[in-house]
Amino acid sequence: MEANQCPLVVEPSYPDLVINVGEVTLGEENRKKLQKIQRDQEKERVMRAACALLNSGGGVIRMAKKVEHPVEMGLDLEQSLRELIQSSDL
Repeated sequence: MEANQCPLVVEPSYPDLVINVGEVTLGEENRKKLQKIQRDQEKERVMRAACALLNSGGGVIRMAKKVEHPVEMGLDLEQSLRELIQSSDL
């Protein structure tokens, strides 16, 4: 082997950002049980994090879920996220 081989160095193209939005109730039925103001506050936190990540090149939204095994996120959250990217593919 050659003595002057270059080692491989992995350099990420951008660092992953992680935004923690705290507790969020997941699941359509569970979200329907919330008071409107609480549902809107949770949605607002998720939407702000999503906007920040879209504008910064991507990352991860971390949330403490209030449900152990939700089937879905909740229609209000899904619709709000779809509106952010305004894609006809969704």
